[in-house]
Amino acid sequence: MTKENESRVMSRLFLEIASSTSDVPVGDALEFRRNEYGLSRRNFSLLLGLQESHYSEVVNGKKRLSLNATKRAYAIGVPAEVLLQQTEQSE
Repeated sequence: MTKENESRVMSRLFLEIASSTSDVPVGDALEFRRNEYGLSRRNFSLLLGLQESHYSEVVNGKKRLSLNATKRAYAIGVPAEVLLQQTEQSE
C-alpha cells in the first residue's frame, strides 16, 4: 500500500468537506425539531437558552445562534452540518 502524498490528502479532504454542506437553513432545521417535539416557540427558545424574540430573529435569518444555543441545538438533534453553515456564511 502506497502512502498518499500530502497535497492529494488535502485535496481529497477539501472535496469531502465541500460535499458535506447542507442547504437547509438553520431556522428551518430548528423549526422542524421544535415541531417534532411539539413545543411552543416560547418553550423551545427557553430550551435553547434564548429569549423568544431572539429565537424568532434566528428563525427569520436576521441573527445567528449563540455558541451555547448552538451546542444545545446539536444536543437535541439539529445536525452539525446545518449549525456549522451559519459560521461559514458569516466569514
